[in-house]
Amino acid sequence: MTMEEAIGHRAAQRWSLWRSANIGFGVSAAILLLQVANGRGFELANYAHTRSAETISALGGQVLATPLLFVVIAAIRNVFRRGQAKSKASAIRGAIMFAALFVTIFIGLFAYGEFVFSRDEAIGGEARKSFIADSQFACVRKQASLNQAITQQQIQTYCTCFTEKMADITTYKQLGTELAAEALADLRQKVGAISNLCRQ
Repeated sequence: MTMEEAIGHRAAQRWSLWRSANIGFGVSAAILLLQVANGRGFELANYAHTRSAETISALGGQVLATPLLFVVIAAIRNVFRRGQAKSKASAIRGAIMFAALFVTIFIGLFAYGEFVFSRDEAIGGEARKSFIADSQFACVRKQASLNQAITQQQIQTYCTCFTEKMADITTYKQLGTELAAEALADLRQKVGAISNLCRQ
């Protein structure tokens, strides 16, 4: 059988749903790698490192979205090609491959999360933006609740200064771990110094 005949023979079969899902996993993995390569992997790392029910569900949804799309496409095609022979791909082998790919991708995500939050370098990029946005909101709310004789603009200026200088001294490891008593005391001292500096 020539290659052209083999391709034609496979095209004349219905598509295997498991094989379609596994191809979708390959595409999903490529999308995740591109996201990391383009500097947008902090959210993935944060979800993988947190490992709560909510973050695992979010990661699962992102990982499974493309395989599910491929399965739907294959199922729709098979509905319109009922007269074709069934796929000769092994359903058991496909299911095992599906489980293996799923586990491999999640292990990779967990390893990536641990790597990101084990670094001693100051946060940057997406991590810095996220830290500043969250800290700015909390700072403004706290300062407004103190009923000080200052304007909203002064609060915004102070909080912008405070959060940016805090981001300068915050490391990925500090974001991902609970600080020991000594480190916490040191951080409080730095926070006080930054607060005084930004009030000047």
